[in-house]
Amino acid sequence: MTADETATANVSPVTGRVHIFFDDAEIASSANALQVVEAGREPQYFVPLDHVHPGILEASDTRRTEPGKGEAHFYTIKTLTADGPDEAWYFPYADGAYADIRDLITFGGERVKVTVSDV
Repeated sequence: MTADETATANVSPVTGRVHIFFDDAEIASSANALQVVEAGREPQYFVPLDHVHPGILEASDTRRTEPGKGEAHFYTIKTLTADGPDEAWYFPYADGAYADIRDLITFGGERVKVTVSDV
């Protein structure tokens, strides 16, 4: 991502409740989610870690750096029916335009689905 693309990033509160599903089971739900919209990318939803169902995240050794957001720390999603290696992550050192997502968690992968409903 170039500096110009970072400048077009928009972090804003989500109106409504964000629901995160993994293999069709809801694993997180939050009325305090943030949405990150960046040029050329799908919107990303971030929720507080304590809004994720307990016991389903296992820390991973995976790290990746993203311009503007900093270093991403990953989790593996573990449910009774499946595992999703590195399909959850957060940015503990996000700053600048991304400071509001610091320590909030987001999800991605083929088995992850995000919906937004009225509160």
